[in-house]
Amino acid sequence: MRLHLHRSTEAGPADEHAPDLTLERPPRPTPPHGRPTAAYAAVLDGEHLWLAVNAAPGTLALRDTGSGEVVALVGDHEDTPTYRSVRADLLALPGTGSATYDAVLVGSGGRAPRAVWTPPLTEVGPAVGPDGGPTVVPTTRDGSTRFGLERAEDGTLRLHRRPVEQPLPRLVSVTSTGDAVELHVGGVAGGELHLRAGGQDGDVVATVPVLEGRARIARDDVPLDRGRRLDITVAAAGAARPLARDGNDLRRPGPATLLPLLLDETDRPLWRLVWFPDATLGVRVPPRDDRPDDQQDDQQDDQQEERS
Repeated sequence: MRLHLHRSTEAGPADEHAPDLTLERPPRPTPPHGRPTAAYAAVLDGEHLWLAVNAAPGTLALRDTGSGEVVALVGDHEDTPTYRSVRADLLALPGTGSATYDAVLVGSGGRAPRAVWTPPLTEVGPAVGPDGGPTVVPTTRDGSTRFGLERAEDGTLRLHRRPVEQPLPRLVSVTSTGDAVELHVGGVAGGELHLRAGGQDGDVVATVPVLEGRARIARDDVPLDRGRRLDITVAAAGAARPLARDGNDLRRPGPATLLPLLLDETDRPLWRLVWFPDATLGVRVPPRDDRPDDQQDDQQDDQQEERS
């Protein structure tokens, strides 16, 4: 059986062709001849530089863009037939103020350092999100400094260090002793910890000193008659600010994290530490007829706060 192909009457003449659509991708930059090239570069935890370059003789280091001084990288250096890499402790760099460094490869025998060239950072480091944007680098553990990577106009891999003007107090760890909880607070060494009724700007109903970054909340320090929710703020060298996590990466942090629950002499719940949906720490005072496991009420409160 023969099939006859008919052209639509709406089609143009046979010799008319649709215009060619060519999507041109910008050419990938190529490293200048002789430049060591980064294969991986990232500052993931806020305190360490992970850097790998294509195998070449020499030692990875940093060069201060202001003074030109070459600073050795303290950490684990590793050489393979393919790569030369380092996991460097950035807290070992001299000074604490703002500074900018170029990544360099120092050759043996007194050869001049060569600046490390990098493709766009999204090609050599981690990326998140649908748009492939760079990851958000956290501050150092004490909240005082933020390190980051950037690409100079000539392609040089550059590290910057910037002090955080007003670091947020952060909960580093919590320890329960049965009749008290001890909070290890990062970003502050002294000051006061406040329990507030009515929100982060509410009335201060209890005060606990922060000594060397630690605050101890005893069982009887929490007033049980000031509402179910008490916010925690820290006042140190300025206005009081909420005690928070590094990032709000949990949509419902209450059910997803385990924090201490304080009981009375009859093992009934008095109060517990909880994460609120905005990544801040607080105290939840359950109703007196609550069971020891009041997680369901916490979930309902979290959902109500999300809706508000």
